[in-house]
Parts: sequence; structure tokens; C-alpha cells
Amino acid sequence: MKKRLFIFLIPIIMILDVELVNAQPTYDHWNILIKAQNSQINDSLANFGIRPDATSDFDNAYDIPRPPRAPSGNYLEVYFPHSGSNFPPLLGSKYAVDFQGPIDPTWNFSVEASLAGPISLTWDMSYLNSIEERLQLFLLDLTNGNLIDMRANEIYTFSYTAKRDFQIIGAVNVGFKYIMEGFWNGTAQVRDTVSGYLAQSVFPFSFIDSSQYYLSSSGTGRFIFKNAVSGNYYFVIRHRNHIEIWTSISLDIVKGTTSFTEYDFTNHADAAFGSGALKPIGAVYAAWGGDVNQDGVIDYLDRNITWNNRGINGRLSSDCNGDNNTDATDLDIVLNNRYKTIQKP
Repeated sequence: MKKRLFIFLIPIIMILDVELVNAQPTYDHWNILIKAQNSQINDSLANFGIRPDATSDFDNAYDIPRPPRAPSGNYLEVYFPHSGSNFPPLLGSKYAVDFQGPIDPTWNFSVEASLAGPISLTWDMSYLNSIEERLQLFLLDLTNGNLIDMRANEIYTFSYTAKRDFQIIGAVNVGFKYIMEGFWNGTAQVRDTVSGYLAQSVFPFSFIDSSQYYLSSSGTGRFIFKNAVSGNYYFVIRHRNHIEIWTSISLDIVKGTTSFTEYDFTNHADAAFGSGALKPIGAVYAAWGGDVNQDGVIDYLDRNITWNNRGINGRLSSDCNGDNNTDATDLDIVLNNRYKTIQKP
């Protein structure tokens, strides 16, 4: 009976991988192969993913136990440990395929080997990045706390001495829309990098995590906060020469693999904390330009920096309209917005 199980498991896993290649992945329908390699052995059986009708319990249609290892010789295996609940004891506690439902699943997996030394885990990063950004996966090494963004890395190498445990977890995922006065021409804006922060919802309102994003020309972006936990936060955006803005209220934010929060600073005058914290430009609202030194107020210091940099090309803080040249246009933005200050709790 064991021999028959060993014969049929591997083709099933290969079929899953063919489906992965041929199907257009969506956040609730995908699977990824985790491969492991040391100096002598490769392992490529561990498949995990999401199906709309899967659960965190045993799913007969999806979850497949790992074949038993050979009774002798070297081995290397990656598996998802499961037991209890509806997982059949007859199938053992090591699974080669682990599918879950689409509401913020996490995965535990372990690595065991007969040889000490470096082991590399790899996955298809290009495929993962073809899935919509609402899906965020981070590899957490429970031995040393290393947290690897699986969208930004395709390999993780560690020194193996004994059974190693890992988790695949999510992040705080905030989609947003944000327009910068000086960079906006009425229909689009010059693309630039902005920084996002999550701040405590109570005094002293300290920042607890940060992220960066290169904005689209329409002002849309996404911050991934990998260290924050689920909770209530103010969401903050900074740009190199615009007044920092905070959400008008604190937000209940969830950390997960598929959950996300969205916030639009452009659709209402009161979208930012305070009174007049955003500048109306036609039908949208934008952050005030001119805080060249980022001290939270537009004043003579910003004017002096901009004046002293006139005629200089480059991505300077004094380039308030994003044309890579500091000139009279930038100085006008500073002067027109003088005395504007940051507003926050």
C-alpha cells in the first residue's frame, strides 16, 4: 500500500504545477512550488496556494501527504505539518501540498535533512509578481526571525543543523491615492517616491512602521508594512517638498496575506487631518507644496533654500514642481504657500 501511495503522489503534484503555469493567477487561485537544495540533494514536492473553496482544515480535493522517505540514505524534505481535526491519521502528518482558502491564510512548513550545511529555498518570484498586489507573502524563519519578502527575493539560504521551522505570512497592505500640488498638472502628476508611515492612534502618536512607493502618474500607490501588526493606526504620507499629511481619523488595519486597506486623500477636503490640510485643485485635493526642508512649516527657510538653488538641475528638495530644475516656478510655490504647517493629532 505504501508503494502505491508513493507512485501516485508525484504525478498529482506535477499536474498541480502544470495548472499553475497555464492558468492566469488571481489572488484566490494560485499555487507556488518551494524547492530546496543542499550540496547533494534537491527536493521539489512542496506546493502551497489558495483555492476559493479550500479551507484551513483537510481538503480531500487539494491537500496531499508527502511520500514516505526511503528507509536509508541521505534525504532532504520540505513539508507542511498537519495533524488532528479532520486530517486523516492514516496519511501521516507531513503534507507535500497545502491549499487554503482566500481569507488571510498562513502556512507553516518545515525542512528536514540528513546533512548539515547550507540549504537554499527557492520559488518562482516572477510568477508571484504576476498575481495582483493584494496578495503579500513573507517567509519567516522562526529560528532567527529573518523575514523575507517573497515578491522581492527568489531564494533564501540558511545553515542547517536540525529540523528548521518556517511560516509564510502576510503584511499590512495599504493602497492609497495621493496628489502633490506642485507635481500635478490637472490630469496627471510627475512620478516620484513618497514615504508612508503607520502612527500610533494614541499619544504620543509614534511611528511604528514605514514603507516607500514610486507613485503612478495618477497618484495611486501601495505601501507594504511588513513589521506592523493588526491594529488601529493613523496613516501618514511624506514627500520631499510637500507638507506631511495624516488621515483624518485612525484606521482599523488588518495584517494578512490577502486583506488590504484603501485610502483616498484626493476626493474630499476633510480626507486629511485638520482644517485646510489639503489644497483644492479643480475636482481633487492635493498636499501643499513648498516644505523644502521638511520641518513641517513653509517659511523663509524654504524660501532661502529655493532661492540659493535657483538654476541648479537635479532631483533637489527645492524642485517643487518635479521638472528637475530649481527656478522661479518653484519659488512661487513656496511663497504662495508660506505659513502652511503640518496638522496632526
